[in-house]
Amino acid sequence: MERPLHKEPGQDLDRELDKLSANAVYAALLVEMLVGQKIPLAEVLAGTGIELKTLKSLDARLSGRQYKALIDNAVRLSDDPALGFKFGFQLKLSTHGFLGFAAMSAATLGEALELAVKYCRTRFDFFALDLFERGGDVVLQVDELLNLGRAGAFLLESVMASFGTMSINLLGEIPKGVRIRRTCDKPAYFEAMEEWFPQRPPVEFNQSANQMIFRQGVLQRRLNLSDPMARQLAEAQCQRELQTIQVEDDLLYRVHRLLKEAEPNYPKLDEVATRLHLSPRTFKRRLQAEGTTFQAILDKVRMHQARQLLAGSRQSVDAIASALGYSDASNFSRAFRRCEGMTPARYRRASANNNNVEGK
Repeated sequence: MERPLHKEPGQDLDRELDKLSANAVYAALLVEMLVGQKIPLAEVLAGTGIELKTLKSLDARLSGRQYKALIDNAVRLSDDPALGFKFGFQLKLSTHGFLGFAAMSAATLGEALELAVKYCRTRFDFFALDLFERGGDVVLQVDELLNLGRAGAFLLESVMASFGTMSINLLGEIPKGVRIRRTCDKPAYFEAMEEWFPQRPPVEFNQSANQMIFRQGVLQRRLNLSDPMARQLAEAQCQRELQTIQVEDDLLYRVHRLLKEAEPNYPKLDEVATRLHLSPRTFKRRLQAEGTTFQAILDKVRMHQARQLLAGSRQSVDAIASALGYSDASNFSRAFRRCEGMTPARYRRASANNNNVEGK
């Protein structure tokens, strides 16, 4: 069954959340953080289905549904809009298990990032991470697989902050030659967070994607703790962990990544098949066996990005249509209305109203 790239109502969303998972260590740290703020443990775990013994296990994983319930509780109980940022900042390399040790012992910062992208699913499965070159830069892009609302914003901010922390752990600083792009508006607490990161890189808001952009030279920085043998051993363990994670839609995930890397110049079916080392006929047959088509995946990728841009940025509909590769705004509006049952402008108004209600 294909994993949708957007929020489905009610039980459908729960079903899709149950396909996602993450190591329980992150939940344990979040619970510890909240209890440290004098929030009762019973209230933190209420409605999550999480047991204390699970939080104490190094190998346990929690479902996306459990994580969403826990994060929703955390955001509500803490009443701290910067909670996701602060949580990500406290994540050390050792928090990420063998993936953290592999990154720590890599030869360069670029190699550490490549390991993070390759094996991130051993730690969490809420995002698609892409690392690709564009115009002489290297781009790390973070895409939500499901629209989780406030929980998704928390997770995204945690991931972005943790990559900054990783740079500090590996290099002792956040290097120059890095900039960040976010799809959301500038948070009210943003300036107050400057002191958390020395030499904070420039951040642009209301952008088309969530990205960290590096100059090529930055990724060649050597790491002080580089150890080829330790890196080899840690990566071997990461490979074993990855093999134990059953991913029903691995092919669909890879197609999604290829399309995201190329946007807005999306490749044709034949091009994607070639990159997957499949004949176009075999590629179509495998997609059909998964209950989908290449065009359906492409449409979902485009619509997922469209929803993010309409809800989280102030770009005009014309600009969004262009960013998604549509020839004009009218073609985009027709495609969006066919998929969502409403115009882009109406969807933006509805999203703004929902955000206002959630924020009260």
